[in-house]
Formats: sequence, structure tokens, C-alpha cells
Amino acid sequence: MGAAVPSTATKLFPPKMAEITVHADQVLGDISPNIYGQFIEHLGRAIYGGIYDDHQRRFRPDVLEKVQQLRPPLLRYPGGTVTKIYHWKEGVGPDRPVRKNLIWGGNDNNHVGTDEFMRYAELVGAAPFLTVNMSTGTAEEAADWVEYCNGTDTYYATKRKENGHAAPYQVKYWGLGNEEAAKEDAGTLQDVQDYIKRAWYYAKLMKLQDPSIQLIMVGDQEAWNQQVLRELHPICDYISLHLYASSKPGDPASLFTSIAAMEASIQKLAAQIKALTPAKVENFSKWYRFPSRQQPVKIALDEWGIWEAGGQGTYGLEQRYTWNHALGVAMFLNIFQRNAAVIGLATWAQTVNVLAPIMTNETTSICQTIYYPLALYRRLCGTRSVAVTTTGADTLDVSASTDGKTLTLAIVNRDSSAAVTLKLTAKTTGSWTAHELTASSPEAANTLAALSTNVVSYKQRALPAGAKTYTMAAHSITILQAKI
Repeated sequence: MGAAVPSTATKLFPPKMAEITVHADQVLGDISPNIYGQFIEHLGRAIYGGIYDDHQRRFRPDVLEKVQQLRPPLLRYPGGTVTKIYHWKEGVGPDRPVRKNLIWGGNDNNHVGTDEFMRYAELVGAAPFLTVNMSTGTAEEAADWVEYCNGTDTYYATKRKENGHAAPYQVKYWGLGNEEAAKEDAGTLQDVQDYIKRAWYYAKLMKLQDPSIQLIMVGDQEAWNQQVLRELHPICDYISLHLYASSKPGDPASLFTSIAAMEASIQKLAAQIKALTPAKVENFSKWYRFPSRQQPVKIALDEWGIWEAGGQGTYGLEQRYTWNHALGVAMFLNIFQRNAAVIGLATWAQTVNVLAPIMTNETTSICQTIYYPLALYRRLCGTRSVAVTTTGADTLDVSASTDGKTLTLAIVNRDSSAAVTLKLTAKTTGSWTAHELTASSPEAANTLAALSTNVVSYKQRALPAGAKTYTMAAHSITILQAKI
């Protein structure tokens, strides 16, 4: 591939040489489109002041447009930890009580509830993913929610129709609780056996309402996961894993070490799944009156993101993300692709204002730096992960994918001193196209105080026919594509 025009930094520091070899015959797994999901919770300004203007009682059009451009295939709601005190029946119909948010503070007027969430998911093109209350709620309440969303002629389905929604919502993904092992939270299921017993009961009543739903079980540490997988695997479609990276004070590059460690956590849980759960469930009793899971157990990264100390807003969750954080997001997405065989879904926590790619004030909104890799990967990366090896530069993080027609390389260059020239070994039939994201510096950030300034630059260019090298800018994210 043809090299980019050298910068001053490149003249002073000759580019490092690295070689990327794609092993297209080594398929790592199918990449679920659901790894590009998003998450909204009744927390701070995530919903009210985020996706929703409570004064005008409507979705904010400026935010809606930005979320639509992310094209999230999946949207998780209503939490998160708030699930432990959330009662869905208070958020449907004309009479909606104002309740104190016992988890995150403030009041919730329930103006956004199930039907509003479903409408928002429809507007952004996302499948809904609901998490049920296993702490202050009941299994019957959870089953009623399934009936309200997916039923046709019964009591709660009729209530849905009375509320203006004739067709079932057909919600497929249901989380059985959230971080139930956390002793500080308002739940009572910190003992894994208590969780397992309750989860079986919830699953029975919910599956009897709709046998086709898929269940996401709560994961935690290794010992917890071991028991959940052993005892719940016949009905466990997914086990959750939450990953939040951060950097050490004064050391932005330590973020990359934090993120790299996340891959080991994924692989450890993947090994447990392989050891403890059969790919296919055998001898599942007919007297359950609903089927067992139909596919191998997968990991649900239903909360992932970057959570630094010192943020603003509720619990410091309104974060200013720099270009360094955007590089980290791309690293995360590369990890997801490399482990595609076991990752079934992932939802970035969260969408607006809270640990978010989109920030608002009362009148306008911006896209933070992390928005751009989330959007670019969603738009360009393929549906099947293939093996790739890199030699000559430890500053690169790489994944490779294909859709059967196009080979895609996603490359993060973390290097701060010089560009990296790549020698690519791959069988292709056409020229490469480069999609490059850069910023003025690793510390650069988009802010509401400078609305007209976007620190992120995007460039797309076709490279000369037959070119075999490509020079990456320092601190850059590049997606290279060629026909195969």
C-alpha cells in the first residue's frame, strides 16, 4: 500500500516497521452484530435531560439523530443497579407515580417507561433488552412484564393494547437481575445459591409466558460463575461480564494496560463455559413445559466502558473523554472481535451523559471522542473474525474480519513518538481503502464549551493498486479494507 505523506514527526523519527499477516483460513468465530449495543438507565441525566426532554415530553431530536447514527442493534434498559428497585407497572398507562430513586438519588416521575423505551428502541433500530427486578420485585411481576411485552390476548397484553400498542413488542433478551453479588447494593442475593434458586423460579414463570425468550444470567467472580454455569446452564443463554477500564493518575497510557487485561477476563470466563456447559442440552425434562437453551452459552458484556476518577454529575459519572480514551474504545472492540466465538452481545454503558459518547446541556449536544470509533467499527467491520498476527511493533492492536467479500483490518496505533509502516500479507483482489481517525493530540477532547470544534478528523482514501505498505499516523485508528 502507498504510504501517507510523511509528517514532521515522521522525518525526525523514522517509522517503525511492522508486519501484519492475515490467516483468512483460521476463523475465530462469527461476530455478533449485538456487540455494538448501547445501554440507558434511570441514572442521573442518562434519560431525563439525555434522551428525553421532560419539559416538552418528547425525545430530544438532536440526541436521537446522534444515537441513530451509531446504529445500535441492541438497547438495554432500565438498568443496571437501579433494576433492584424498579417496578415496571409504575411506568405504563396514564397514572404514573413519582418515586424516589433509592439507588442513584433524586426522583423518577416514570414519564419514560416500557412503552416509551420500546418506541425509542424502534426509532434507533435496536432490539430491546430488558432487565428484571430480582430484589424488591417478584417472579410473577417479571412474568407479567413478559406478558405485557410479548403476549397477545391475555390481561397484560390487553393493557398494552389499551395503552396504544396493539402489536407485541417481541422482546427477546431478558436479564435476570444485575450484579446481584454486590453486597453494597439493595439486593438480597449475594449468596450465589440464593441467586440460583431465585433465577430458576423467575426463568420458569417468564419462559411459561414466552418460551422463545433468551435469558442473561448474572456473572461475577470465578467461584460465582462456576456455580451459575453448573446449575443454570440448561436455561442460561448468556452469562454477564462487566468490564470498566481506567487509567492511573498522571499516566494516560496505563489505560491500555487496563484494557488489555480485560481480554484475560473474557478468556477465563470462556474457559469456564467450555469446561462446565455442554454445547447442547440433553435430557431436559418435558415437564418444565418450555425448551432448554438451543445454542451454546455465550458471554454478555452488558456493561462495558471506561470509568475514570474525577468525573462530574451523579457519582462522578459524567466523564470528559479524550482521544486517548477513543483509542482505548477501539482496543476494546478489537478484543471483542478476537473473542467473537464466545461473545454474544455487548452494550456500552451508557449512551448519553453517563459514561457516554454523547453529552448534552439544556439546548444542544455533542459527540465525544469515543463516539467515532464506536460508529466506524459498527459501519465497516465484517461478520466473521479471522486470525491475524503482528510482528515488529508492540504499539499496535489489531483485529481482522470478513463478510465473505471484503477483508477488514482494524488497527489501533498507540505509539506517541512515530508513525508505523505496515507490511501487509493478505490475499486480496483489489486495492485497499483506508479509513483513518486521528486527533490533534491524545489529550484532545470535544466539549460543550466549544461546539464548533471537533478534535476528531476522519479521512478516507483509496490506495494505489498493488501497494503493500501503509504508514499509520501516531495515535490513530485505521480500518483498511480490500476485496477478497
